[in-house]
Amino acid sequence: MPPPPPLTDALLREADALLLGLLRNDLIGVYVLQDLQIRYANRRFAEMFGYTPETLLRHPEVERFICPKDRERVLDTVARRIRGETDTAHYTFRGQHADGRLLELEVFGNRTQLEGRPAIIGLMLDITARKTAEQTTVEQLHFIGQLIEAIPSPVFFKDDQARYLGCNRAFETYIGRPREALIGRSVFDISPPELAARYHEADQMLFDHPGVQTYEASVESSDGLRKEVIFNKATWLKADGSVGGLVGVITDITDRKQSEALIWMQANYDPLTGLPNRRLLGDRLAEQIKRAQREQGSLAVLYIDLDRFKEVNDALGHEAGDRLLMEAARRVVGCVRGTDTVARQGGDEFTVLLPGLSERAPIERIAEDIILALTEPFTLGDEQAYVSASIGITLFPQDADNAIAILKNADQAMYHAKEEGRNRFCYFSPAMQERAMLRVQLGKDLRSALTEGQLSLHFQPIPHLGSGAIHKAEALLRWTHPQRGPVSPAEFIPVAEELGLIDAIGAWVFRHAVAAVARWRERQPGVQITVNASPRQFATGNSLEVLLDELDRHRLPGSCIAVEITEGLLLDERPTVTAQLARLSAAGIQISLDDFGTGYSAMAYLKRMDIHTLKIDRSFIRDLTTDPSDLAITEAIVAMAHKLGLQVVAEGVETDAQRQRLIAAHCDYGQGYLFARPLPEDAFLDLVAPPPA
Repeated sequence: MPPPPPLTDALLREADALLLGLLRNDLIGVYVLQDLQIRYANRRFAEMFGYTPETLLRHPEVERFICPKDRERVLDTVARRIRGETDTAHYTFRGQHADGRLLELEVFGNRTQLEGRPAIIGLMLDITARKTAEQTTVEQLHFIGQLIEAIPSPVFFKDDQARYLGCNRAFETYIGRPREALIGRSVFDISPPELAARYHEADQMLFDHPGVQTYEASVESSDGLRKEVIFNKATWLKADGSVGGLVGVITDITDRKQSEALIWMQANYDPLTGLPNRRLLGDRLAEQIKRAQREQGSLAVLYIDLDRFKEVNDALGHEAGDRLLMEAARRVVGCVRGTDTVARQGGDEFTVLLPGLSERAPIERIAEDIILALTEPFTLGDEQAYVSASIGITLFPQDADNAIAILKNADQAMYHAKEEGRNRFCYFSPAMQERAMLRVQLGKDLRSALTEGQLSLHFQPIPHLGSGAIHKAEALLRWTHPQRGPVSPAEFIPVAEELGLIDAIGAWVFRHAVAAVARWRERQPGVQITVNASPRQFATGNSLEVLLDELDRHRLPGSCIAVEITEGLLLDERPTVTAQLARLSAAGIQISLDDFGTGYSAMAYLKRMDIHTLKIDRSFIRDLTTDPSDLAITEAIVAMAHKLGLQVVAEGVETDAQRQRLIAAHCDYGQGYLFARPLPEDAFLDLVAPPPA
C-alpha cells in the first residue's frame, strides 16, 4: 500500500474547506458533545429540534433533546464512549422536538479529545419520514394478512419454484393440513401423483406465460376425500420485475358438479333401466356411422318393441310394468356383445347397435336370442306375465347413409314385423317406403288445412302452484281433418317440418296467439300465453318476424308472449338460430325450455342462452308420488333452476298429491288435467277471466 501524500499547505486548505462544508450542510446535523452538553451544533442539527444554533446553546443539556423513554439507553451509550470502552457508535433513538413532537433520529458518533478532555463528535440524520413510511408499510402488510385470513375461500402462495410460501386458514381447513406442513414443500409432497402432475403442469405454464390462469381440477384432502374446484391463479412480481411466484384462490364446485352429473345422467340414461336413452343413442349411432365410414365397415341396427306390453301394464299396474321393463332391458343386454349398445327409446321400445356386423347369420342369431329371452315368463311379485318382441333390422351402409334414415328404416321394419304377426324379426326393404307415401298425402291435406280454416288453437291454463292464480296459459294447435277428424300434432307436426310447412303454420299460430292474448288482457292485465316453436322456425326466422310484427300491431309488450323451444335447439350453434333467440329476448319475449330432463339438459347452454322458464317433462311428474328417483330429479331441477334465476313449470299434473309434492319442492307453476284440459278460446276465457255479470 503506497504511503499517504505529505501534508502540504494546499491539502490542509482543502481539508479545511471540506470540514467547513460539512458543518454548513443542510442535510446532516453535526454536533460536539462534552460533559453531557452540546458544545457545538450546526444549523441543521439545531433545526431538527426546532432551534437556531444560538438558542440551542443557551440550554445545551443533552438530556432535553432525548425522549424520556430512550434517555437511559442513549446516555449509557455516550458514557461508554467517554470512558473509552468504545470509540464509535451507530444507533437510532427518539428525539424530543421543541414543540413536543417525537423525532426518529440516526446517529454516527466518534470519541475525540477537546481541550485535553474526552468529547464526542457526531453526525445525526432525521429519519422520521422513513420510519413513518416503514410503519405504514408494516401496518398495510398486517392489514393485508388479516384480510387474507378472513377470506372464506382457500388462498395459497407459492414461490417461483412452485413451493408453498403460505396460505390462509380456509386453505388449511379445506385440504386438512396445517400451513407448517406445507411451507417449503411442493404439490408432489402432498398430493397424489396424477393430481400433482396436473397442478405442476399448470404452474409451469403460468410461470412461462405470466398473468392470470383459471381451470377446473380435483383436489384431495388429507382424509382422501376428493373435491371438484376452480383454480384462479395469478403471478406476482419482485421489485426487479421478475416473477416471484404465484397466488391462487380455490372455489369449490363439488355441489355444482354433482348437480350437473345428476342432470347429465338423467339426460343421457334412462332412469328406469339404466340404459342409454335416445339422446345418448343418437350420439353413439353418429360415432359408429363415422367409424364405419372411416374403416369401410358396417353397422346393424335393431329396433325392438315389446308385444302386448300395454296389456300387462294396464292389467298389473305401472309398477309391475316398470319391473318388466327393467328385466327386459337386462335380458336384452345379456344377448349382445360388450361392444354393442342397448338403449331405451322410450316406453316399451329398445334399440341395439351392432357395429362391425354385415353378414346376416350373426345378426339373426342375436335377434333370435333376444326374441327367445323375451318370451320367457316375467315374474312380477305374485304374478307372471308374458310378452314377446317384434324386431326391425336395418343395415348401414346398405339401407341408408345417415342416422335419421337408419332409425326410420329400423322403425318401419319393426312395424312390418308386427303386421306380420309379432314375435319375429324383419329386415327393412324399400317396399316399406309405401307407408311413407301416406305421410306425403297427410302433407297435402295439411296445406289445405291452412287455407280452409281447419286449424284452431286451444288453451291450457298454467296456474301458480302457491296461489292458484292463473296468468299464464299454453296455446296448443289443433287440426280437424274433414274426413279423418282430429289429427294429433304428434302426427302432423313432423310432416309439416319435413315438407317445409312449419313456417307457415308457425306464423298462423303466432298471429292467432297474439290476438288471443290481446282479448285476454282486455279482461285481465299482466297475462302471458306460451307458444310452441319448432327448431325449423329458428332456421329461417320468417314466422318469428310475424310474431314481432303482430305484437307491434296490437301494441302489446313482448312479455305477454313466451316462446317454448326444445332442448335440442340449444345445441344448434348456427348463427341464425342464436341471433333469432337473442332477438326474441331483446324484444322482451321470454324463452321457455320444454320437456326439460328428457333431452340434452346441458348446463353450459342454459348459462349461455337467455332462458326464463324450464318445463319439467311429464315423465317425471307421472310417478312423482311413488318413485323416489323422479321426486329427487324433480327437486334437483327446481333447485338448480332457481339458483340460475329460472322459473319452473311442471307438466302433466293430474292429481292433488302431485301438486302438493311440487309445492313442497318450491315448483313455481303447474300444468295438467288436474287444473283444466285444453279448451277453445271462448271456454278458456270464461274459465280464467269470466266477464262481469
